[in-house]
Parts: sequence; structure tokens; C-alpha cells
Amino acid sequence: MPCAKLKFDWSRLDRASLYSFMLSIGEGIVKKELTIKKFHSKVSRHLKTHLPVRVVKLMDTKVESGIVYVGGVYYCDADQERQKCIEVLLVYNPGDAVIKMSRLRFSRLSMCIADTILHEIIHMRQYRRRRFKVLPEYASTAEKTEQRQEQGYLGCTDEIDAFAFNIACDLVTRHGDDDRMIVQHLNEHQRNKRRRYDCWRMYLKAFNHDHDHEIIKRLKKRVIRYLPAARTGKPYRNKDWINR
Repeated sequence: MPCAKLKFDWSRLDRASLYSFMLSIGEGIVKKELTIKKFHSKVSRHLKTHLPVRVVKLMDTKVESGIVYVGGVYYCDADQERQKCIEVLLVYNPGDAVIKMSRLRFSRLSMCIADTILHEIIHMRQYRRRRFKVLPEYASTAEKTEQRQEQGYLGCTDEIDAFAFNIACDLVTRHGDDDRMIVQHLNEHQRNKRRRYDCWRMYLKAFNHDHDHEIIKRLKKRVIRYLPAARTGKPYRNKDWINR
């Protein structure tokens, strides 16, 4: 039998509501010693009960013990068929038998899940607006293959747009309405400085902390443009393309 066509109003979601939505299951997770299977089941069931998303469990030795990494994927082919097209990846350290999260760590995880879902909704809107045409990656000229691949991905117009919203949200959380401090943060030369790793640091590292690089300059401009939206927690002003 064919699957039922999906219809969901993504436009009603915002950063604060997604964050609160995740925090609502904290009582059964925070300071509880849970197996990976039990922890994943609680988070996955909560997400899938309320949102039409896929949730996948992955293992990776690069993940710090006791931490859960979050990733996301948008599938344009599934979206064209109006099926579930957003996937949340929860990545665990394979050496962890159990996870016991502090309130702070679960809060950070909850915000990361919220930001990931909004990031993928931006991709959804991008693809729907241009009738699912795929844009090329950035033509990196980096010498090393790994850096060339990373720059190709991060330099894509779609990723600049989606990550710019994530960065804007993070900067608004840190600096509130102080645009001067936000601009100062973006212009700061952070090489060799101790800073929390985030999306902005990811871009700086990928592009050799070169503030004159075309991708870094484009990203900065997009972050600034997204600040008003970041303060509302929504990367979109209306329901166009994300409610169908």
C-alpha cells in the first residue's frame, strides 16, 4: 500500500518552543543512569511522537564519552514524494555502556536538537522554493583533499544560509540586542585563542581563519541579516513553502 502523503505545518516551530519541547522530557533523563538504548529510545520516541522526523542512532569513537553529538539530514527526494524528509542523527561513543547527563548537558543537547531541526527546515524551504533543484558545491582550491571537501560543503550557498541562522541564534543568545558586540565577535581573529567550538569556529577553521575569504565575508553578511529572525527564533517570516 502507498504511504499517506505528509502534511505538517513546520512554520509553527521556533527555537524556544523546540528547546522547551525537548526539555519537557528532562525529568526522565537528567541525572538518570541510562543505557544508550534506553536513552535513545526516550529521545527518539519523544521526537517522533510530535514531529514527522526520522531519528537515527549512530556510533563513533570521535564522540566524547558521556556526550551525544547531534546531526541532521534533509532528503529532497523524500520531500518531493511528501514523505518524512528530515532526519535527526544522535551519535554516541561506542565505549559508553550508560549515559548519565547533567542538567546543563541535557540543556545543551536540547538546544542542539532545536537548532538542527531549524537548520534542516531552512534546507526544506530552499529546495521547495526552487522546485528541488540541487545547487553545486563551492569550488574550493584548497590543496588538501579533506579541506577541499569541507570547504566545498560549507561554501555551498544553501549551507551558508542555514549555518548563518544557527550562528546568528548563538550570537543573540550570548550578546542579546548588542549588535556592536556581535559584529566585534564576528570580526575577532580567533586563531590560537581558546573559544568554545561552534558553527562559526567551524567555518573559520575550514577557511584558515581568513576573514578576507569570500565565503567568510558572505557568511558574516548573512549572519547580520539573520539577527532579527534569530531574535524571534524563526528563520522564516511566513508559511510560504513550509506548510503544504
